[in-house]
Amino acid sequence: MQKCLLLAIFAALLHAPTARSEANKSTRPSAAVALIREMNLARQHPDVYARFLEELRKHFHGKTLVLPGRPKHRTREGIGAVDAAIRFLRRTRPSRPLILSPGISMAAAEHVADQADGSLGHSGSDHSSPGDRMNRHGIWSARCGENISYGIATARDVIIALIIDDGLRARPHRENIFNPAFNYGGAAAGPHARYDTVCSMEFAAGYAEGTSKSRSHFARN
Repeated sequence: MQKCLLLAIFAALLHAPTARSEANKSTRPSAAVALIREMNLARQHPDVYARFLEELRKHFHGKTLVLPGRPKHRTREGIGAVDAAIRFLRRTRPSRPLILSPGISMAAAEHVADQADGSLGHSGSDHSSPGDRMNRHGIWSARCGENISYGIATARDVIIALIIDDGLRARPHRENIFNPAFNYGGAAAGPHARYDTVCSMEFAAGYAEGTSKSRSHFARN
């Protein structure tokens, strides 16, 4: 049975957005590499990410995050969500890295470009699903997933926010990142009219890349 797990964060959960001009500097391939690299760091070395979060928790005052040089940010759960994420990371065993897929990254890039006007969610303007978009550049199998974040510009900040998953008790974004069933991943980032930045991250248990034409288009853009 094939299924696709779709999850989105609709605001800057932990970090204030950077200037849109900074977001525009990211190319599709470099954004994909950075986001997949950070997810793989978390998957292979959860203890390292636990230390990142332990440093972050020092900047909480109740439910308010106060980072140097950034506006104060009111979180939903406060330090409790950070502590829960740290406990998760401390008990999680290392897992194999995601394989960066050009085809899946192209699917992510299409959705990022489609949402530049300020659109939200997993459905494309053509009513495509994440699985539909991945199948334009290859074929996914078994299961797929998608995480989307809005308003967070750097790869590490995106992954930290998704791992903490503030306000979502089931922590579904974290589950996608650490899901051992996922073997392939792709990602993209770009400007967003409402939240300055949108990042789309796609996952698949199995993925057969499409034509060399799709791969060469990804490499050029």
